[in-house]
Amino acid sequence: MRKIFVSVITRSTQRGIEWVSDTEAKVWVHAAPEKGKANKEVCEVIAEELSLRPYQVRISAGEMSSKKIIEIIK
Repeated sequence: MRKIFVSVITRSTQRGIEWVSDTEAKVWVHAAPEKGKANKEVCEVIAEELSLRPYQVRISAGEMSSKKIIEIIK
């Protein structure tokens, strides 16, 4: 299982990811941090970047924070 430390920028005009290191990234999402919408989009962006299915990416810590720990399940 791989862990990624993520800083999330919500309500962005762009959607994407910038890798700071092998285990750290900044993720931009369109969604607002309401009702888990931004969390869902963060998982989608990371899954797309790593060529994974969305169910293989989950938030293990920081659901209510802009700093998150993401687990990659293979």
